[in-house]
Amino acid sequence: MGESNAEHIQKKYDTEIFSLLTTIWGENLHMGLFEDPDEPFDTATERATATMAADVRFKQGQRVIEAACGIGGTARHLARTFGVAVEATNISAMQLDRGRELTDHAGLGHLIRFSYADYHELPFADASFDVWWCQEAMLYAPDKERVVREALRVVRPGGRLVLSDLLFDAAMPEAEREPFMQRHGARHFWTIAQYDDLLARLGPRILVRRDWGRHVLPTFESVTTRFIAKREEFAAKTSVAEVDTVVARLAMQRDAARLGRLGWAYYLIAA
Repeated sequence: MGESNAEHIQKKYDTEIFSLLTTIWGENLHMGLFEDPDEPFDTATERATATMAADVRFKQGQRVIEAACGIGGTARHLARTFGVAVEATNISAMQLDRGRELTDHAGLGHLIRFSYADYHELPFADASFDVWWCQEAMLYAPDKERVVREALRVVRPGGRLVLSDLLFDAAMPEAEREPFMQRHGARHFWTIAQYDDLLARLGPRILVRRDWGRHVLPTFESVTTRFIAKREEFAAKTSVAEVDTVVARLAMQRDAARLGRLGWAYYLIAA
């Protein structure tokens, strides 16, 4: 039997090198929304999360499910800022453990629960949540329609879906897409047009749609530079080969962004 999608993702994330990479990305592990390309990367990533959260108009006590929660940076932001209860889900045991550790340290364990769940098949009842949230993780989903249908199922009528994803721009040549995905380690990149088509077919009302593609380049320039600065330190903890593999992958993403071949989109959807 071949490796499943979940096994592929777990193999990528449950590693020491990825744990080190999170120290570069920060707790959010997400793209940055830059007002100035030279501003601190953490400021830009925090702005992206805060911008999306402001559109939702959270109310204290609401229930949120975060799909593919990383190490819980977004969950902690939402719980701390709005007093919402977050079910933070992931398929990476290492990330779930690190998320619990950071959340307990922040004194937010009473508002956030971490649990294993594949966003293709959520183990929660219909209409269990007020908001479903997923940031830059759908590029790992082989069946995006199923993921969105699950999101619509577990969110109550009148609730909200928050979705952002790293994308292929139309400028990415077809012949280069598969090799890029193989090197990136994410097998299911889409374009914004494909997301538009899916949402039009499923029929939920789109409240906000933003093309944030111009922020992809400063994100990968910043992350690549920061990682290279830590190269020797990280190589001592893992290996030169592992570190150089990550540097090459980040540089590939940076270079694709320079050519306008990567995009980033955000949707706020009414359930």
